[in-house]
Amino acid sequence: MTAHVRPEGLHFSVSQLKTWLRCPRAFEYRYIRGAEPEFVPMPLAFGSAFHEALAHHYGWLKAGETSPALEASKQRFVDSFTAARNGPVPLQNDDDDGETFDLLQAKGLGMVQVALAHPLAASKVLAVEHTFTVDLRHPDTGEVLDIKLLGVVDLVIEDDGHRTIVEHKTSARKYTADQLMFDVQPSAYAYAATQLGWGDVGLKFNVVTKTKIPVVQVEDLRRDDNDIEDFLRTAVGVLTAVEAGVSFPVRGWACKGCQYKARCRAAGASR
Repeated sequence: MTAHVRPEGLHFSVSQLKTWLRCPRAFEYRYIRGAEPEFVPMPLAFGSAFHEALAHHYGWLKAGETSPALEASKQRFVDSFTAARNGPVPLQNDDDDGETFDLLQAKGLGMVQVALAHPLAASKVLAVEHTFTVDLRHPDTGEVLDIKLLGVVDLVIEDDGHRTIVEHKTSARKYTADQLMFDVQPSAYAYAATQLGWGDVGLKFNVVTKTKIPVVQVEDLRRDDNDIEDFLRTAVGVLTAVEAGVSFPVRGWACKGCQYKARCRAAGASR
């Protein structure tokens, strides 16, 4: 197997990390080969549109407006979701819920309204869609690696002088205790906060469910030095595997919504 050498200045994100952990073959197609996706999963387009709507609202608050227009934020959701449907890559819904584009759009509008009515929206907004780039350090030696951690924080708020990073999520149901405990994203953000000089920040997941009556689940998360070390070890391990050219398919539930599933199946059949 040919090793893939990382180019100078390459960035590594939590999305890349999660993709490799879910399926190294999908990582290869997307980030090594740069293969064109066969389709856009409808839940992915839905989540992106939801994020845009909330970013519109919080961006308005950050600019000093006291009464951001709910209808304008809803329209941002509609515009983004519609643009995905009309884009060059087709939308595909592989969920077994039978929901059409129109039904999902109506559900999304309700979720936006519920999310923006939550008390979280009353906090002081410091940053919206904040992009960061920080050094990655080896957990044993402290050595700065030749690759940087790149990320985008959905929201940074402040209450009583304390800064909190908020990550928006959409989900079919509330997050479980295990999902909240073991997700690497908050650990990555806690690490990035130390590198940015932000100190001890709060971490929140703002989960809005796709249930018939949407529910907002705001969870305070804790990540300590051990969690940060676990994240760094995982990141270094994945980067080592990528550099060595390790790639194999992980067959399972994620295959159904994989944007490279036809290509992957064809490759497997040809071997």
